[in-house]
Amino acid sequence: MTEWQVEMADIISEIARNLVAKHGSENRGILLLSGISTDSITYSVFIGKKGYIQYCNVVADDRENLDLLWELAFTPPPASRCEAIEMFIKSGKLTTNILYAKDIDLEKDEFEVRDEVVHSYFGDGQIVYPPMPFGSWEL
Repeated sequence: MTEWQVEMADIISEIARNLVAKHGSENRGILLLSGISTDSITYSVFIGKKGYIQYCNVVADDRENLDLLWELAFTPPPASRCEAIEMFIKSGKLTTNILYAKDIDLEKDEFEVRDEVVHSYFGDGQIVYPPMPFGSWEL
């Protein structure tokens, strides 16, 4: 492994530790989906609950993971930078899928793809999104 690959593994490990510390291990798994680019980061976390899948709103204590993902975006050399990452934690094990531009179908709706990916990890079940925070729709 190269030095930057080891650094990426360390960052991914730290993100996973943060997720388990926040969401615990008494669930059907924790899934982080993140789009990574040099100008933005997307961050979605899903928790497998009994009978459903819970989407978690991003809150202030997620800032550390967002900073780590930003660091992850710039760790590899430009030719090796990824576009997205999937991290799934279940029963103390971490599975990571790193996606590159060639792996992403830009013709598909990103929300459809997100739901497909979530169900690929948790199986069938309703994804429950919390209500939008007060004032979200105001400009």
